[in-house]
Amino acid sequence: MRRKGWHIGLRHNKRLRTRLTACQSTSPQRGFTLVELIVGIVTLGLTFVILSVIIFPQAQRSAEPVLQSRAAALGQALLEEIMSKGFDHNSDFSGGALRCGETGAQPCTDPLLLGPEGETRDRFNDVDDYHQLELNFPELADALGTDLASRYSNFEFAVAVCYSNQTGECTTTITAFKRVTVTVTTPLGQDFQFSAIRGNY
Repeated sequence: MRRKGWHIGLRHNKRLRTRLTACQSTSPQRGFTLVELIVGIVTLGLTFVILSVIIFPQAQRSAEPVLQSRAAALGQALLEEIMSKGFDHNSDFSGGALRCGETGAQPCTDPLLLGPEGETRDRFNDVDDYHQLELNFPELADALGTDLASRYSNFEFAVAVCYSNQTGECTTTITAFKRVTVTVTTPLGQDFQFSAIRGNY
């Protein structure tokens, strides 16, 4: 009787385990809860905020010193080109003793008429010929037509010339000084100004 009861109990346990296994195999897989989804969305949003506020600006700032150095080189080259020209279109370019505006010489150019007198850049002979000269990428070039776009990709520059006093303040009357201002714009939209004063000599 003991052996028979033992066999019956064993057979009952096997059936119970079989039923439990069948129930477990047919139960659906567990998915994400609403709370878990909300936490995931908030975490993803915080990640994007950190990237946009901290990481991305740092990458942009790392390029600024290189662009500033290029802007300085371009601005200096343009100033040297302009300052090598004469003071005025009516200046004596043959080395005479008279300067424009002096007794016996032609008057200097009227402040309202500063700019080229119909010449192209390779024919500019005085500083105010460069007034309102603007060049944008990819038309960047020097006075000889040498292409600069490959070295200064997406750079721009503009030139402004005015009569000024000795301290560089623009005036509306003819003086013995002209201020030349070159504004170089980098690909990031930063403007850098380079100025020099040309005297009437």
